[in-house]
Amino acid sequence: MKRTVLKRISAVLVTTAVLFTTLFSISVIANAAGTTSFTPRLSAPDYSNKYYYNGDYNVFYKYGYGMPNCTAYAYGRAYEILGKEPKLSWNGASQWYGYNQANNFYKYGKTPKLGAIACWTYGSGGHVAVVEKIDSNGNVTLSNSAWNSTNFYLTYAKTTDSNPGGNSWWTFQGYIYILDNAETVENHTSTYTAGTYQLTSMVNFRTSAGIDGNVIKTLSNGTKIKVTETYLNDGYNWGKTTVDGKTGWVALDFCKLVPAEEPTTVAPTTVAPTTVAPTTVAPTTVEPTTVPMTTVPRGPVTPDPVIVTTTESTTVPETTVKPVVRGDVNNDGRVSILDATMIQKFLASMTDLTETQSALSDFDGDGKVTISDVTAIQIHLADNA
Repeated sequence: MKRTVLKRISAVLVTTAVLFTTLFSISVIANAAGTTSFTPRLSAPDYSNKYYYNGDYNVFYKYGYGMPNCTAYAYGRAYEILGKEPKLSWNGASQWYGYNQANNFYKYGKTPKLGAIACWTYGSGGHVAVVEKIDSNGNVTLSNSAWNSTNFYLTYAKTTDSNPGGNSWWTFQGYIYILDNAETVENHTSTYTAGTYQLTSMVNFRTSAGIDGNVIKTLSNGTKIKVTETYLNDGYNWGKTTVDGKTGWVALDFCKLVPAEEPTTVAPTTVAPTTVAPTTVAPTTVEPTTVPMTTVPRGPVTPDPVIVTTTESTTVPETTVKPVVRGDVNNDGRVSILDATMIQKFLASMTDLTETQSALSDFDGDGKVTISDVTAIQIHLADNA
């Protein structure tokens, strides 16, 4: 029973923190073409890495919910990729996808992209992971951490998978595209052969990564090339290579990764967690995170409907005051996470509330609108889920 209660209120303290933490950001590292540099993370971050183990950058670490924890890891990884604070939820993993949809911070969908945050939900919990690699054969590599289990591990999937690397009882919600429409460069070295499709016996070798690049020469079918960077542009995945002493780009959509470079195995079924950040793959039954808490001031669990009276003559005439439910700030007939979000935005000076909405926001009935009202609403929703 204790474990169940802790899971229900796990994200409340982190939610509270959002209103009081100073924003920290650094510049996005960009290459000459103005694109974001992307280096896949295929091993655990060092304990000196500020994005994961510094409270000024990682809010989950700051408030005692650091790795092993999928939300702490994914938040730190997003910060590392963007070079600035990500606009991701500070709540449990199951709320990340809906939070982004409600606030429209980043685009989202079901197709994997580099740097995207994969989101799952199950029961009262959830899990998040980060897309690190997508090769030309549709193989996807994701990096993860698991609450109270494995500090870092990799999972593998296909671009066509409906549940990419998740456990069978999870529901995959989709990907959050933190890089939005930004074109990305991935630094790595791979070997390809040119002209592997029936309609392509020759592949153009161009001066730049785009269909407008001048053609240096054409590569015949079977020409082997070493690709050191990949670049997304004009709807194609371009590879940077050197041929006959000249450096240029080819469309990898018309090439094939040499088999020796392709993944040969999927994630092992079992890996014993250790006290040191492991670099091996995760067990197939890793418990996704819902960070626990020990103490949180609780508000009313099942508030009774109340009559809220107001002198606000411009919106609710005195003669037509109607019964409403305390906590239903947006007046949609129910108390939901959207109401808690409205209160948070008001407290953060991001929006204003009418007199009626202010009265409805006093969920704990203490006569004022504070973060405790947000906490009380979230506890109410968790207890009645």
